[in-house]
Amino acid sequence: MEGDQSWMYRRRDEMGYWNNQFDVGVDNFLDFAFSQTNSRLCAKNMAHCPCTKCWNREWHHRPKVRAHLITNGFMDGYFIWNRHGEIISRKRRCP
Repeated sequence: MEGDQSWMYRRRDEMGYWNNQFDVGVDNFLDFAFSQTNSRLCAKNMAHCPCTKCWNREWHHRPKVRAHLITNGFMDGYFIWNRHGEIISRKRRCP
């Protein structure tokens, strides 16, 4: 999913308060990830969990992936969501 994904690593704002953009971003990420029904990525309504504990090694249902992302945050450097159906283009570069 192209665009600014800096929200992925900003769970809290500069004052230490919860960043609402993170919540919205997580929901948008999950909408994208779980819309990839034509691939094996969402077999049985599950997807890889890209949180700091699972590192895309574990498969979970949407509510658990969301809970992990809210609690643990995204694993480092996951700007191209290749485990969730995003295709890597030549034009796309990591920030």
